[in-house]
Order: sequence, then C-alpha cells, then structure tokens
Amino acid sequence: MTTVRIHIDPATDPAQSVGVSRGRIDTARVDATTEAQIAQHIAEDEAEAMQDAAHSARRADPKERKRYAQNHST
Repeated sequence: MTTVRIHIDPATDPAQSVGVSRGRIDTARVDATTEAQIAQHIAEDEAEAMQDAAHSARRADPKERKRYAQNHST
C-alpha cells in the first residue's frame, strides 16, 4: 500500500482543493471531548494492541516465541 501525503491548509476551503473531499464531523462533540477522554481512548487502544500482540504470539512458531521471550524479558 502506498502512502499519499497531502497538505491541508485550514485557512482555505477544502472543497476548492483538488482531490480533497470535504469531511463531515460533529464539531460540537470534537470540541466537547476532554483530555481525560482522549487519554482513556489511548489507553484502550494500547491495551487492545497488547491483546492483539499476545494473540499473535500464541499462534507463532514455538521457536519464535522462545526467541521473543528471551529478547523481551525484564
């Protein structure tokens, strides 16, 4: 998958930018989101990533699991 980078200038109308569609967001909800809520979402995302990694490790080759455990033990 290729990465396409674009620069969006908030001072200009996105509808005038070529290839940039106008997004739809609930600005009231975005503005009402607190730092605590954002931190909670980050923690939930990280916990889910750890669960996914653990799930993948259980399915991995036993030699790979042993090597991973040796390299990541504390």
